[in-house]
Amino acid sequence: MGIFSINERDVNKFIIKKDYKGLEKALTYENSSFIRYKAAEALGKLGNASKVDVLINSLHDDDESVQKMVIYALGQIGERKAVVPLISIYDEVDDELKENILFSLGEIGGRIALEFVMMALDEDNDNIKIRSVEALEKISHPECIEPLISVLDNESVEVKVGAMRALGEIGDEKALDPLLNNINSDKWNVRKNALNAVAKIQDSTSEVFINALDDDDVHVREKAVEMIGRSGDEITLNYLRRVINDDDEDVRERARSILDLRIKTQPIVVDETQVDYKWDNKKQSLYDIIDRIGPEEASKILIEFLNDDNLEVRERAAEVLGEIKTENAVKPLIDVLDDEYSSVKWRARDSLRKIGEPAVMPLLDALNNGNPHIRKRVACALGEIGDERAIPFLIKNLDDEDEVIRLRIVVSISKFGKKAIDPLIVALNNENSMVREKAAHALGEIGDPVVLKPLQDTLKDEDPKVQRSAAKAIKMVIANNT
Repeated sequence: MGIFSINERDVNKFIIKKDYKGLEKALTYENSSFIRYKAAEALGKLGNASKVDVLINSLHDDDESVQKMVIYALGQIGERKAVVPLISIYDEVDDELKENILFSLGEIGGRIALEFVMMALDEDNDNIKIRSVEALEKISHPECIEPLISVLDNESVEVKVGAMRALGEIGDEKALDPLLNNINSDKWNVRKNALNAVAKIQDSTSEVFINALDDDDVHVREKAVEMIGRSGDEITLNYLRRVINDDDEDVRERARSILDLRIKTQPIVVDETQVDYKWDNKKQSLYDIIDRIGPEEASKILIEFLNDDNLEVRERAAEVLGEIKTENAVKPLIDVLDDEYSSVKWRARDSLRKIGEPAVMPLLDALNNGNPHIRKRVACALGEIGDERAIPFLIKNLDDEDEVIRLRIVVSISKFGKKAIDPLIVALNNENSMVREKAAHALGEIGDPVVLKPLQDTLKDEDPKVQRSAAKAIKMVIANNT
């Protein structure tokens, strides 16, 4: 195999065989940015620390999407030797890549990463501050606390809320008073997140949560109901009875569901052995809940769990919703495709695949979501479901502003195989040159000889990028059929 003829199928074979040398060759020598991207992605997922040097050498790749994936892969592997190289390119890249570097430094951790991320908190860019806060949350070192408390004075609500989440996760009582000072903020989302963080530091039966049941904002009242519900304390749970007639339907339903479930989950006897199912015992098998209250009711509870602060709970809820396959789970699962943890995101995507046909139309709508992270994973999910209705919508979105999403759409379209050929050939004449370019790429990925003639005609396209894409696609088709 020549070093310039590696295609996606080859990369997939390298992954299956754990052929690290093949992946290294694809990342280092392959002309196609798509293949380099796939190779970097694979090395990150496989997590082989011996290939960190190869990824470090690719930090200066001339394609930004490849650079982004290399940075992300280094974070996935988590090898400390990557910290200094990541920091060394920080001032050379744009703000978006800076955010990616901060994400990976948070994943890797360590003293050097900690000190650099704390310095990044001083940058004027709020997005950089947000990524820095998230990284400090992952590192969770006691030295993070004072810098994070200082950020609570930031004017940006998103920065402030991120700092609250981080302080809640670290759980140090030194943060308690600064968080309590935000309970009376004039911004509802600040009050809500302050409650959430305080609950992780002190007992959620405290007066703070009881008082929040009377908050003017429905979001805050709902959060207070949730926190009190988790306490499992019978005296505190009685306070929920005063909100079962709340003006807001969601608050009423949340309080009632907690009280109802509390009744349903009193100790039961199985073979003369008492089994205690409690609301706050989140690590119990969620399948037990399904068996006891039925799939429809269970799905409502599981959907609530998708927003739980506990990572394991969100992972399990996303997974089990795919087994229940209720249509009402589709929209919430699409929403958590932007969860901060990849383990939740891929479980949500897999559950959407399992739900199948009922998920297709909501997923097609989500291709226009303003969040690029959601669009990327929606494209993947549509390819995995394989419903032909998705093909024209995916092709239409080949001009997405995000390069990574365009590549994901190509991969998804190629999974439809021969079914996608005709609409892709039509797309070779689209007025948008980016659509023509990616359509040619997708036809190359499919690799059927029938596409050679249309691709050869596309070599005459007025746009050089389209011409190059068609030429590469022709090579891929020939390589796949020899």
